[in-house]
Amino acid sequence: MNRLIAFGFQPGLTPRRNAEYATLVGRCRTDPAFTELLHAAARGFDLTVIAVDTRAGLVLGPEPDTKFAVKVSEHIGKRIDRPLAALAHLAIAALAFYRPEDLDDDLHIGRITIRHVDEMVEQAAKQLERRAAELGLDDGVPVDDPDLVQLWSYYLQRNPVGSTGDDRAHQTSRRAIIKRVAEYLADNGMLRRAGAENGGTYQTTARYQIQVRELAGQRMLGQLAELGVTVGPDGKPAFSGPDSDESSTTTEAPASSEPPTEAGA
Repeated sequence: MNRLIAFGFQPGLTPRRNAEYATLVGRCRTDPAFTELLHAAARGFDLTVIAVDTRAGLVLGPEPDTKFAVKVSEHIGKRIDRPLAALAHLAIAALAFYRPEDLDDDLHIGRITIRHVDEMVEQAAKQLERRAAELGLDDGVPVDDPDLVQLWSYYLQRNPVGSTGDDRAHQTSRRAIIKRVAEYLADNGMLRRAGAENGGTYQTTARYQIQVRELAGQRMLGQLAELGVTVGPDGKPAFSGPDSDESSTTTEAPASSEPPTEAGA
């Protein structure tokens, strides 16, 4: 039992790479008493068993406000950058699993790039800004959802990339923060690094799919759809709302080179 929980704290390890791990996962699928003990042991550590999966292994989730709970502040040091990092977490999940059926398809592997995540959030933020302007609100915050609009308006105030040679300015740009979030997810078994184009390309893992399906739900994806932000067949975000030609994504040459939440992650 303890061995299985220990395996669950190794996000880069899967049952396919460890025979003992595979055996313990298989036992959970055939031995209800063993599975019940696993859940009880996890609760003793303030953890929840999200899934025991042949692809991802044991996927654990922490109870709020426990020592295993992972917060944005742990991988984004500056307080002023954390709202952008929170949006990056949501947008990465939304872009990787844009169709609801993608979360239930065990064969689906999502693919995201830093540039496309930034474009998706920017398009949604601009649409919220338009709605606020249509309502004639000087502060740009509709009364129906002020927190959402304030957060996304804050996103537009940041440069997408560093505008000068100052490394400090680059590190506070939107795409630099998205990159840090993606690297955090990759370091913790949620994404796999797949290339350097468009600021960095990543593919989803089974562990991340399970986390998003069980914990995140479809709220963010629904909000993006309501704003007219969609994903095309090429995996790039597109805008289908008013003035779509003004908000379409710009072309950008791929970068030639480039220097989330779970227990144990």
